[in-house]
Order: sequence, then C-alpha cells, then structure tokens
Amino acid sequence: MGSEERTSDPESTASAISLMNGTSEPSPKPGCRTCLSLSVARENARSAGNYSGVSDGNVRLRRHQAEVHA
Repeated sequence: MGSEERTSDPESTASAISLMNGTSEPSPKPGCRTCLSLSVARENARSAGNYSGVSDGNVRLRRHQAEVHA
C-alpha cells in the first residue's frame, strides 16, 4: 500500500458536498442586517476551517429567511 497525499481545497470540498446534497448555500437578502450578520459568521467559520460552523450558519440563515422573508 502506498501513501496517499490529500491536497483537496477545503472550500471546494464544502462546495462539492453542498452540490452532492442538491442544495446551495443561501445568500443574504439585500438590506437585511440579520442576513448579513449570519452570512459573515458563516464565512468566518469557513475561513477558520470550521465546516460544522459553516453548516450551522447555513441552517441559521435558512431558518431566518423562512421566518422573516417568506
């Protein structure tokens, strides 16, 4: 057995997983401070490599949009 080198980009991996699940990340609604705040928190989690936090951010943003912008 040879050694296996992993060189995948975490951001690409998160995007690929999202596409495999048939979902895309929600975008903030223009002019909504809460949407913007949730989106920034999600991107901060992504930049820190916290993909559980990215997923949580997507859930929070979708929930907010369903409750407020539906």
